[in-house]
This record gives sequence, C-alpha cells and structure tokens, in this order.
Amino acid sequence: MLILLAVALCAPAAAQDAPCRGYPESVRLLVTRGVEALRLVEREAADRIVGLDTRPFDFLVGQARAAAEVIADQNALAAEEGLKRCRNHVRPLRTICRGAALALAKAIEEQATGAASKPSKQAYVEAMATCERWLGLTPLKTAFRAID
Repeated sequence: MLILLAVALCAPAAAQDAPCRGYPESVRLLVTRGVEALRLVEREAADRIVGLDTRPFDFLVGQARAAAEVIADQNALAAEEGLKRCRNHVRPLRTICRGAALALAKAIEEQATGAASKPSKQAYVEAMATCERWLGLTPLKTAFRAID
C-alpha cells in the first residue's frame, strides 16, 4: 500500500528522544499516523472476512507489519526504553501501539488459516484499546475486535 510508504517517508525523524515530561507533538503525530494506517489495515482485513475486499491475507499481514515499523522502529523503541529513568511515569506509547500492530498481524495470519484465535484477538483488542485511548482516537468496531 502506498499509504504506509508515504507516511513513512514524510514523517519526521522517528528516533527523537521523548523528554521526561511526555512525548513531543511530532512523535505523537508520527505514532498517530502509523495507528491510522493500522486501523485502515484492520478495516480491510475485516472486509476481507465478509468478502468485500479481495486482497490476500498475506498482503494485509505485510501491511500490518509495515505499520508497526512506522509506529516505532528499533531505534525509537530503544529511545523509549530510556524513559524508565524518568522520575515521573511516561507512557510507553510506541511500545504499546507497535505491539497492537504486531498482534493484528498475528490475528490476520491466523485468519488466513481458518479463524483468528480468541487469545490473539484479545491481545490485539487490549493493546489497540490502550493505544487509541492514549491518542484520543475513537475505537473501531470490526470483526477483529469481536471476541467470540
């Protein structure tokens, strides 16, 4: 998908260190862009389940993993790890949102072989709900969030 590539290329340096007072707006904006791309992948995967989208699940798994890299690469995660030294608690925004992206990729992989398992869907729902809440986004209602 060109959307993820465009988001990655137009984003400011993702490896900025977050100060102990919280994330700079540029980092929050970058994470929000990645999460919005992830939500698009979630919608497409849910559409695929009901036959409204013809993209193969393997493609959607790749898009979810690409969104994870937009949200936080290894350098950004290492910088976020440094927040543990802060006296006041700074939320691990990148870590949680990237974890949600990887959980969605796992759930889509399972869906490709039949149906996503309840534990993988639960992991995605919990991580994504936290991520969306911290970013001030309204949660989606899709097949990947419906836990049977």
